[in-house]
Amino acid sequence: MPPPLPERYRLNVRLGRDGDVDEWLATDDNLERPVLVRVLGPEATPQRSAAFTASVRAAASVGHPHLQKVYAAGDAGSVAYSVSEWDGAVSAADRLKAGETLPVEEFLPNAAGLADALSRFHATGTVHGAIDTSAIHFSAAHPAKLGGFGRIHRRREAADDTADLADALREALTGSSNPAVKPSHVAEGLPASVDDALDDAHDGRLDAAGLSAALRAIPYSPREAPDSAWDWRPFVAFAFVAAAAVLVAAVGLAVSLDPESAFLFPATPAETGSDVAPAPTPILQADEGPALGASVRTYDPLGDGVEANDQAGAAVDDDSDTTWQTEAYTEPLEGIKDGVGLVFSVAGAPSAMEVTATSGTTYQVGWSGTVPQAVSEWTDVASGTMLAGVSHIHLPDRTGGRWLLWLTSLPETSEGTYRATVSSVRFLP
Repeated sequence: MPPPLPERYRLNVRLGRDGDVDEWLATDDNLERPVLVRVLGPEATPQRSAAFTASVRAAASVGHPHLQKVYAAGDAGSVAYSVSEWDGAVSAADRLKAGETLPVEEFLPNAAGLADALSRFHATGTVHGAIDTSAIHFSAAHPAKLGGFGRIHRRREAADDTADLADALREALTGSSNPAVKPSHVAEGLPASVDDALDDAHDGRLDAAGLSAALRAIPYSPREAPDSAWDWRPFVAFAFVAAAAVLVAAVGLAVSLDPESAFLFPATPAETGSDVAPAPTPILQADEGPALGASVRTYDPLGDGVEANDQAGAAVDDDSDTTWQTEAYTEPLEGIKDGVGLVFSVAGAPSAMEVTATSGTTYQVGWSGTVPQAVSEWTDVASGTMLAGVSHIHLPDRTGGRWLLWLTSLPETSEGTYRATVSSVRFLP
């Protein structure tokens, strides 16, 4: 039976059970966005409920692109619950069951980001306690995220968390739980220094911050992607989750599915790897249909307010030879400020936006009736990582107001700086 929750959360699909926690895909009707609802089973003791809530609150206090956002938590009829962002609900464990490993082109930035996110979480004085491949979410077109907060603790020390994360990353990349199988042995292009970093974290010689720094320092040049080859493999993991939901319904559990919901699997398919030699990331082509008119300005409330302001118009001029670039930062952007971006005023109600930008750049998309001074006042409507070529981002129904493209992490350049280029942003009707 569905748990009693505040009316704003409409339960759509029971996804399954994570230990003693039931998971639901739901809709936040107030904000018109999908959310993941995690609810402790009714058998939970007061002590267990308190531990669940403490872990969820610690996660909510940390803002990081590789940490699953927690929007709300509380008690409903004496049952503890949390409401988190919907990131597709496809875990690294799901991908492994479907025969898919973490794409080698995306391993280093995601692995380093996850370690950095864990370090920020540890800074709250809390440990996760149950990190494995099912706690790492990696949906198409989204950065990998650490989730599973509130699980029953298996481990009690921060060093245990770091060791478990290293093991989960190794398994997600190699497809094997055997520690003797090293990433450099099966992932083309990764040096042995990746093996060393994960081994050092497993053995306690690196904490989470040290693991992040070690992985960021490892050079890797992904192969150029061809213009061909539609690849069916990215859908395998999603088919697995969909089949699981259907199976749950078949055995008689309560499911209330809205077939018209745009929230079930909103992410754009991205390239996934294989067991031995991953295929290159596909370059997506833009929709050549008419776009809505848009004007643009830079948005840098956390900096000096200047971010190549005179070049902002290049993002919407439909000229691929002109671009807007962020500043060249000497250290990762997330170590300086929470982000920088562009604000768009669009003529009409767009259903999607197409962005051509530097691959590997992580982003969030927000909407607001006006341009607020604080970043936190924007309504988050999407997030992800830029693909090679065009990233297609679905948007909720909004007319008027302003749209924010907020860059939260910039890729490293060959000169050792951190920078992103936005060549084109198109809003589709």
